[in-house]
Amino acid sequence: MAKERLPSQRQAVILSILINGEKYGREIRNEYERRTGRKMPLGSLYTTLNRMESYGFVKSHTGESTHERGGNRRKYFKITATGERAFDAHQLFVTNVFGGVLQDG
Repeated sequence: MAKERLPSQRQAVILSILINGEKYGREIRNEYERRTGRKMPLGSLYTTLNRMESYGFVKSHTGESTHERGGNRRKYFKITATGERAFDAHQLFVTNVFGGVLQDG
């Protein structure tokens, strides 16, 4: 069996945001910024989410267009079983290496 990929710290934060249900981009970005105290441009977020989707950590779907949004559709992201395993592996890694606390360098 192939070894599964360990998510980066940024990806692990995003997975933790999605663990309780699907969210769209701005919701993820706002929660990421709230939790980390760091800004994340939407372009960076979507690049990260697209990479995470290629790894199988998340899956996405496009919502319905609405008049309130000028016909624009939201893209929703949801954690997969692979993403949950990757998140658990990341948590175990952090616990084993850092004693459960990440140090900011």
